[in-house]
Amino acid sequence: MNPNIRLLLITIVVTAIVGGYTLTVYKSLPDQIPVHFNAAGQPDRFDSKETGAFITLWIMLGMGVMFAVLPLLSPKTKSIEDFRKTYDIIAIGTILFTAAIHVVVLNSARGNELDPTVFGILICLLFGFLGNFMGKVTPNYYVGIRTPWTLESPVVWERTHRFAAKISVGASIAGILIILTTGNAVVGILGASLALIAAVPYSYFLHRKLEHTPDSAV
Repeated sequence: MNPNIRLLLITIVVTAIVGGYTLTVYKSLPDQIPVHFNAAGQPDRFDSKETGAFITLWIMLGMGVMFAVLPLLSPKTKSIEDFRKTYDIIAIGTILFTAAIHVVVLNSARGNELDPTVFGILICLLFGFLGNFMGKVTPNYYVGIRTPWTLESPVVWERTHRFAAKISVGASIAGILIILTTGNAVVGILGASLALIAAVPYSYFLHRKLEHTPDSAV
């Protein structure tokens, strides 16, 4: 089966399952549903029940279409097909994460408050999941740490993504521990994102270092 079609089918199946769950709890939902949250996991925007209960489902379908189309748009010189299995895992994982957030939001909608601990842990898990696969992502324009320095140099790209992959899991675990011990979701999420944040300046300094290094020493 064409991998792009397979991604769409998986998205449709996951969305249908989550949609079925949404219908089963729809009557018990309040008139206003939180549709956006700040870094602390507190709702800062609401929508009507008729729209808010289903908006994430449309987002999931849109993500599925996007993930299926991007490989078709990537140029051959930096093709997604070069790391297709990893790309599919990242795409499916992101969609499943979105589905999990949707279920958590609906479960907490009655009180119009999302448990910051659950919200923070989910975000930390996402960072760890994405970062863990960075080392397998080859140069492209859509996925990964796409700075001017990584896109210009295959060496900088490879080393930067390996760096991010090495520390991402540890950073995510640290973020989860911070949330569980302090209850501070903001600090926990920042801790989990450390690997991806640190990779940006790392790519710059690595680029500068290689610029001043003789080819024979690289």
